[in-house]
Amino acid sequence: MAKRNRSQFRIQERTAKKRKQEDSLLESSAFQNVPDNIDENNINNTNGTSWDEEEQGYEMIPRKNRSDTSDLVEGLPIKINGKVERTLHKAQEKPKKNEEVDEVSDDSVDSKSDDEEEEVKEEEPDTEEKIIKLKEDIADLVTRIMEEPEENTTALGRLCKMAESKNPNTCKFSMLALVPVFKSIIPGYRIRPLSETEKKEKVSKEVSKLRNFEHSLVYNYKNYIETLKNLSKTPSNAAPIKVSLGILATQAAKELISTASHFNFRTDIFTLLLRRICKPRISTDPTSIQIIKTFETLLNDDEEGLISFEILRIFSKILKTRSFNVEESVLNMLLSLDVLHDYDPNTKAEEQIRAPKLKKKDRVHLSKKQKKARKEMQQIDEEMRNAEQAVSAEEREKNQSEILKIVFTIYLNILKNSSQVLIGSVLEGLTKFGNMANFDLLGDFLEVMKELISDTEFDNLSSDEVRKALLCIVSAFSLISNTQHMKVNMDLSKFVDGLYTLLPYICLDADIELSYKSLRLADPLSNETTKPSVNVSTKAELLLKALDHIFFRSKSGTKERATAFTKRLYMCIGHTPEKTSIAILKFIDKLMNRYPEISGLYSSEDRIGNGHFVMEANNPSRSNANAATLWDNALLEKHYCPIVVKGLRSLSTRSKDYSK
Repeated sequence: MAKRNRSQFRIQERTAKKRKQEDSLLESSAFQNVPDNIDENNINNTNGTSWDEEEQGYEMIPRKNRSDTSDLVEGLPIKINGKVERTLHKAQEKPKKNEEVDEVSDDSVDSKSDDEEEEVKEEEPDTEEKIIKLKEDIADLVTRIMEEPEENTTALGRLCKMAESKNPNTCKFSMLALVPVFKSIIPGYRIRPLSETEKKEKVSKEVSKLRNFEHSLVYNYKNYIETLKNLSKTPSNAAPIKVSLGILATQAAKELISTASHFNFRTDIFTLLLRRICKPRISTDPTSIQIIKTFETLLNDDEEGLISFEILRIFSKILKTRSFNVEESVLNMLLSLDVLHDYDPNTKAEEQIRAPKLKKKDRVHLSKKQKKARKEMQQIDEEMRNAEQAVSAEEREKNQSEILKIVFTIYLNILKNSSQVLIGSVLEGLTKFGNMANFDLLGDFLEVMKELISDTEFDNLSSDEVRKALLCIVSAFSLISNTQHMKVNMDLSKFVDGLYTLLPYICLDADIELSYKSLRLADPLSNETTKPSVNVSTKAELLLKALDHIFFRSKSGTKERATAFTKRLYMCIGHTPEKTSIAILKFIDKLMNRYPEISGLYSSEDRIGNGHFVMEANNPSRSNANAATLWDNALLEKHYCPIVVKGLRSLSTRSKDYSK
């Protein structure tokens, strides 16, 4: 008790002593520099701040690691092997008030438009990492679509939207990725829009799912074709990146139409590709040759005529718009038409043969239920035929008629415009399709061809001009050969005289057995990089066709003309190659069977000739062929080819038999 009292006394004593010291300091003005708001409990703090404030400020300072972790935030500790270790991760920037994003709701993220996302990407340069990430995203979308197309229509729509991006890499990769996607998921039939009645009727879940998929497919496919069309219209003088995108878009359309020519919007693709090649110079476009080959394949494989008719209809309109200022190889596509190979314009389609009615005793008795079932089966078969787009014989013949009409209209307009570049291709086409021409067009074609022969200068003809003249003659006789069943007499003497004049030029042509499809070495001294002018047939083939038309397929052949042509053909054999010489000898052999008077040329015995043979005459009637003698036979018997020699001796022996 006494100790407790002593301690309290000492405390009181110290407190009183402390107060005296404070009073003395106040009197001596020792705290004049002390702030007025000083706390009397913290008078020993010489810095002028209280200890509580200083401690609180120290607590507010963030803790720092020994290393530089200014941008790191400490997370929950992890216990590894009995030791507790701290975890650090990068701090996430807090979004601004006007750019806050609700991370909890996925719907709000999806609601952000694709255009806004693409604009953000366009502002940033495409690094290698971003391109790799873009390729991975596209590959993921393509995989999902290919595996389950009906379940991933959203992925298809997103990929089509990416193809419309202004970012070149996004546009290029997604546009090319969509080609195999569409080629894989496009069905083998054309999707038609649903009627209002079909939309209202109730259908099963599977049918509804299929309809939704077809609707989404057609919608996205249409947008994709529009994207390709816009990109392909890029002019050649635009920025290089845009020009390359235009080329890629054209190649994508070409690949797509090769397998999807039956599907929707094929007219748009045909227009896109035809506009690309209908130019005065297509050598600057790297896709032109591939496009032409694609169209040739489509025209050659079309058996029904629907695709060919649509291509030619668009092609004709574009040619008129461009004033037929296109290259020859583009017009040569028409030579690949295969649907016309069995068309005859002068015969009407045969009526379908109806099955003969059975007699009552031969009929099989059917109950009402069986008759009803049979009727339903017939209706189902008819619907299946319509679904498979089966074309009847009448529809095919109608397509053939329309196609032939368009082809001849194109050819006639080109001939009237006197397009020297395309005339060879036109004549080649008339040679192939001339026998199908309508009688109404016959006169127009013949008048134009007579003018072409009249305008030809035979003094110095080039190889191309010889070919065009030959094509003109063969085309004229091909057109006439179709009217032989009609009682029509036409004077074709101008074409006969033209062929007689051409014979010396033909035999001196080094390329008489070659066409642009023949294999040959390029001339090292020539600067020409393009292939020779049109034509599948060689000059030797055209010559034999023309001779056959004159003497065996028309009424133009006479004894006088046969004699004159035989004499001039013998003169040609000394200059023509081996195969052509053999072919000419076979023709003369055939001609001798029809006109035995030719045998008189092999001998001058028992024969009276008035005057002499005029070798320079360019008209058979003025050459006085009856006075000619085949003295060329003696020279040709020393020909280097044994087959030619054998043929000559055979003809000479036959002539002796005819003269007896």
